[in-house]
Amino acid sequence: MAWTDVLTALSVAAIAVMIAVFGVVAALFFRDLRRAIAEVSEIKKSLESDGKPTVESLRQLIDDASGVVSVIKTEVDGLADTSQGIRKRAENMAISVEDRLRDIEALIDVVQEEVEDTALDIAAALRTTRRGGKLFKRVKRALLRKGRRR
Repeated sequence: MAWTDVLTALSVAAIAVMIAVFGVVAALFFRDLRRAIAEVSEIKKSLESDGKPTVESLRQLIDDASGVVSVIKTEVDGLADTSQGIRKRAENMAISVEDRLRDIEALIDVVQEEVEDTALDIAAALRTTRRGGKLFKRVKRALLRKGRRR
């Protein structure tokens, strides 16, 4: 055989070995791919069986939470309205008390003036009474002296 025939045979053998190696690698790859697909399928089934109830539970939880938030918002709004009413009534009472205190202050001023005037009148009356008493005593003494002289 000629060297070209040997070289051709070797080339064909090398190509055959490469094709065989590629075939073995491809077979191993597809076997592992089939296993991976089976595992993904198992995970999918697990997620479908466990995931649906979980998702439904989460949806129910979200619905319940939304209801609770709605109730809380309603209550907070009611408390805010009540607080505003109480604050308004407190402001009105403060204004009313302030008005009453001004009225009482004016009344006290008037009563104080009247008491001062009355005290001055009483003092003047007492002074006049004392003077009158002293005058009456003098007249009495003078009359008693004249009566003794006779």
